[in-house]
Amino acid sequence: MNTKIILVNPEKCSKCFDCITACEKIHGVSRIKKIENIPIFCMQCEKAPCMEICPVDAIYLEEGIPIVNKEKCIGCAMCVIACPIGAIFVKDGVAHKCTLCLDAKEKIFPACVEACKDKAIMLVTEDEIEKIKEENLLKIIRVLKSKGCD
Repeated sequence: MNTKIILVNPEKCSKCFDCITACEKIHGVSRIKKIENIPIFCMQCEKAPCMEICPVDAIYLEEGIPIVNKEKCIGCAMCVIACPIGAIFVKDGVAHKCTLCLDAKEKIFPACVEACKDKAIMLVTEDEIEKIKEENLLKIIRVLKSKGCD
């Protein structure tokens, strides 16, 4: 896993799609996919299947983030098939995916995170992910104990 990824808390998401509007404003097309009206983001795989399958090497790593070289991309959609969470799509003959706005010259922080008034979208590090996992595990244990499960 990369050092930073975007996480969505579906319970906080009001489905306003401000994140999608912000992404579209920065990149010309929103790179955020929706599944059941919840935004889905690229997990920035360390060994990105999208990059490994690309027949023309149009996907490369920059600061550990897979980026699509639009000039090299032939729109074959092999990356779409390879993506384990369905976060890549082809539009107008070019593959699109979240890059944490790394390829947007005017952004130093993902536009979608800044635009989320619900605080449902977070840019997190590996350490923060581990902390979230631990907190969720403790919540589950408390619930089980409250129901008499030991």
